[in-house]
Order: sequence, then structure tokens, then C-alpha cells
Amino acid sequence: MSRTTARYCVNCGKKYYPKSNYSYPDFNWGTSDEDKLAYARFHSLGCQSVWLNNNKEAFAHLVDNISHNVIQDNSNIEKG
Repeated sequence: MSRTTARYCVNCGKKYYPKSNYSYPDFNWGTSDEDKLAYARFHSLGCQSVWLNNNKEAFAHLVDNISHNVIQDNSNIEKG
């Protein structure tokens, strides 16, 4: 694998390769390498789970804000 695609896990700092089948969040079969490079942040499911647990308040706040903004955008589209 190319060194240029190596990343470091945001939870533990371990080096991993997002284009491999061992990066998380997990991707469906056929996901482009570009999407994997753009969104993979963890080297294992365990690290992803630990990070989400350690940051559950911030993650919940983020999801709530995104959901609220999507609902607002959708209702603005329906009104317009």
C-alpha cells in the first residue's frame, strides 16, 4: 500500500490505511477509495467505539445540530 494514504487513528494514534478493509467507520462494498480517504478516522471498530464513548456528549450535540439543520432545510424547501 502506498505510504501517502497512511493515516493515524484519532483514538490511539496507530498507523492504518483507509483504503484497506480495516478502517472505520466501515464502508459498503464498492465504496470508492476517495470516500474512504475522506471519512475513515479509526484503525479498528474498538477504537471507534472507545472514541465515541469518550466523546458521547459532543457526538450527541453534533448529531442533534445536524438533524435540526436538515429538518430546517427540508421545511424551507417545502415552503419555497
